[in-house]
Amino acid sequence: MSCLRISFTLVCYNLFSRMEELLDLEKLKSLTPEQQDQVIMGVKQHAAITNAQNLITDLSDKCTHKCITSPGSSLSNGEKQCLQRCMDRFMDSWNLVSQTLQKRLQDDLAAGSAAGGSFS
Repeated sequence: MSCLRISFTLVCYNLFSRMEELLDLEKLKSLTPEQQDQVIMGVKQHAAITNAQNLITDLSDKCTHKCITSPGSSLSNGEKQCLQRCMDRFMDSWNLVSQTLQKRLQDDLAAGSAAGGSFS
């Protein structure tokens, strides 16, 4: 799990560093519309990654705080059940949020393509 978190963080850091380079307005204006669309998608992907990180952090904090009342060498059956229910609720919420976000992004892309959005 920590290896996955480290890799995920490095990917996010690399994406963010690249985005900082591209978010200079003068550079954006000099890009082709296709390149501008790629930058827009990168920004949206970065926002989605940041939201996912925040949700995972919230899940960990809230479920751990709510369910594990007395830390010990192992979890009690009640703590395990509480964590499972908390995770289930989280996953249901996550799926709903993800589907809604995906639909909004698709709608934004369709509207942007129709309007010919650019940075100039």
